Amino acid sequence: MSNSADAHRGPPERPTDPFGGEDVLPFEKQRRAHRFITQETRYYIIQAILGHPDHLVTLDELEYLVPKNRSTILEHLDRLAEKELVTKQVYDGDDGEQNDPREFWRFTSYGITLLDEYDYLRYVPVLRALQDNLYLTEKIERHRNAPRPTLPDDVANAFTAPTLDDELQAELDDVLAARERGGGRLFDAPPVEPDSDAITEDDADRPLDELF
Repeated sequence: MSNSADAHRGPPERPTDPFGGEDVLPFEKQRRAHRFITQETRYYIIQAILGHPDHLVTLDELEYLVPKNRSTILEHLDRLAEKELVTKQVYDGDDGEQNDPREFWRFTSYGITLLDEYDYLRYVPVLRALQDNLYLTEKIERHRNAPRPTLPDDVANAFTAPTLDDELQAELDDVLAARERGGGRLFDAPPVEPDSDAITEDDADRPLDELF
């Protein structure tokens, strides 16, 4: 991952209180947060970023990985950004080719903290291994290898600790075996009802459904 000046020059990443103010009980905030991140499309996006080798993902990579169409992915990226879980970071370095991507999506410090609270970071090794076993087109390979900005230290450090324990290795072996049999999916979302305030095309197909 190539270094560059901090290309994220937006507002600080610390949210005011994205899931409720002082008048909302902590339990209700937790319920809202859990419901928000487990909505199907957002769950796919979260897993895609967690499993990426650099945790900085282009929109084209997300379109390749997430079984939703581009407009739906963009809608939910905006929703995740509104809640300050993810942000778009621009690479402004001199490395790479003219047509290499420059915009990447990553987690914020708050996003990492929230995902850690719900134990999502534990599955980073499995999600990474799944992506390492995916067939990549020439375009996606180019996006995967493009120079990227540097993650903030606290976000980068969150991805250095997880390792594959015996339980996770067994889970990974099962998923890879299912994929070999042709019946596995890259990401399995939990059975959560769609968020009532998000109008999406959750049943829309994408061109790369054969991967899942």
